[in-house]
Amino acid sequence: MLEDEVVVKIKKVVKDPRLSLKRFSQYTVATENGKTSILKGCKYPGDYVPRFYEMARKLVCDIFSANFKDHHELYFEEFKKQALVYRNEAKAFPPKKDDYKNRIRSANGLDAIVAMSMLLAPILNKHTLNNNLSHRKDSITKNGVKIGAMADMLLSKDMGATQVGFIKFNFTAKKLKEDEAKAALFVLKTFFEKKEIKLDLKSCFLVDVFAWRIYVASDNPVIEKTVDKATIEIKHNWDLI
Repeated sequence: MLEDEVVVKIKKVVKDPRLSLKRFSQYTVATENGKTSILKGCKYPGDYVPRFYEMARKLVCDIFSANFKDHHELYFEEFKKQALVYRNEAKAFPPKKDDYKNRIRSANGLDAIVAMSMLLAPILNKHTLNNNLSHRKDSITKNGVKIGAMADMLLSKDMGATQVGFIKFNFTAKKLKEDEAKAALFVLKTFFEKKEIKLDLKSCFLVDVFAWRIYVASDNPVIEKTVDKATIEIKHNWDLI
């Protein structure tokens, strides 16, 4: 008689404190219960990682990198066209499946970028833009906590010779809280400053796509203290979760 096979699923545990930029910025404005939930999710990550807006993020970074200085309409015409392509492709999949959700939500994200075209124009006029999505391992470590710090695009002057800033896109439909956005910008600017890149803070942006809002980095001692406090708290509580 054959013995029954037993499949044992091993729970993944992250030993040292490590949070994505999104989860860390959410932590800084979360309730106590919310903070505990975030830490549990980061310490015991599941295998499933939703990527509902990544098709839109990749396309936006690729297209903006073309740097059509005097023809910005070309960017947004392409976004409209690709949004339609994604919606047509989605019809081949059941609505509850990720292949459907990824395309529909990315199409919605592209529509929102198009709606922001006038807000984005000054950034596109002033800078040379470069795709930075290959640097997904970029991070900072503060008070023993590793925080993701990948900017989506790098902004440069002098025909791309000198980096002066960055863009991070938030494609989630939930509107960012202002202090959440400021915390994310602080982490990103800290990453580049540690690389001894002289940033123009007026060229460091977080674009909250569905809210049609652009946040700009600043030297903010209050946010710096918030980030410092949050990392100390995370380090202290990590082993208690």
